[in-house]
Amino acid sequence: MKLRPFVLIAAGALSLAACDRPKGAHEDYPSPVDLATATGAPPPAVVPVEAPAPPPVREPEPITWDPASSRFVLNGAVLNTAYLWRFDGGLDGFASVGSRISSDPGGGLRVEQQNVDPVLRSPQNLSIDGRRYNAVLVRLTREKPGAKWDGALFYTTASHGESAEFHSKPIRGANPVVGETTIMVYDMARPKRGGDDWSASIISGLRLDLDDSADGAFLIRQIAVVSAPLPPPAAAAPLGPAQ
Repeated sequence: MKLRPFVLIAAGALSLAACDRPKGAHEDYPSPVDLATATGAPPPAVVPVEAPAPPPVREPEPITWDPASSRFVLNGAVLNTAYLWRFDGGLDGFASVGSRISSDPGGGLRVEQQNVDPVLRSPQNLSIDGRRYNAVLVRLTREKPGAKWDGALFYTTASHGESAEFHSKPIRGANPVVGETTIMVYDMARPKRGGDDWSASIISGLRLDLDDSADGAFLIRQIAVVSAPLPPPAAAAPLGPAQ
C-alpha cells in the first residue's frame, strides 16, 4: 500500500513524456537517412542546371549601323547603297516559305521558322549592278535558338534562278546566339560559289536562308545592298577606304 503513490507518479511522468512527442510519431520509425542506409539505396542525385552558352567573342565590327543617319557606315563614312530595307511598319515586299514573318511594332522583320530549310525572299526585279554593289549586309538579332545554322545567301539574274552554284556565306557576323545582334557581311564579289557571276550580272532578287531547321527565330532589323571595300579573305588589313 505504501508503494502506490510512487507508481502513480511514475505513470504520470510516462504519460507526460508521451504527450511531448508529435501526434503519430513512433520512436521505432527510422529517419529517411537511416532508411536509405538500411536499404543500401543511394541518396537522390542532384541534377546540375546547365548554364546558357556565352556569346562568341567577336572582333569589333568595322561596318556599323548609324541610327542618326539610318544608314550603314564604315569608319564613319556612309556606304553607297543600292537598296536598304528597314521594315518600318511593313514587310517591304519580302516573302517566306517555311517561316511566319511579321512586322515588329518596334521596327524590323520578325522571322519565326516553322519548317526545315525555310527561305526568305526579297522583292524581285531589283536591277542591282553587281559590279558596282559588291556586298549584302543583314543586321539581325536571334530570338530563339536553332538546331542547325545555314546562313546562305542566294541571288537570281536574267540568266539563272536560285541555285547552289550561285550563293555565298557571311564572312562576318554569322550565327548569332540568342539575344545577340550582329551584322552579317556577304562578300558577293568573292562568293562561296559562282566566281565573278555576281560582278558581271544585274541582280534580280535575293534569297536568305537562316537556320536549316524549324525552331529558330530572328528579328531582322535591316538588309542592304552596298558598295564596300572588302579585303580579300587572306588580307590582314582591316576594312577601310580604298587607297
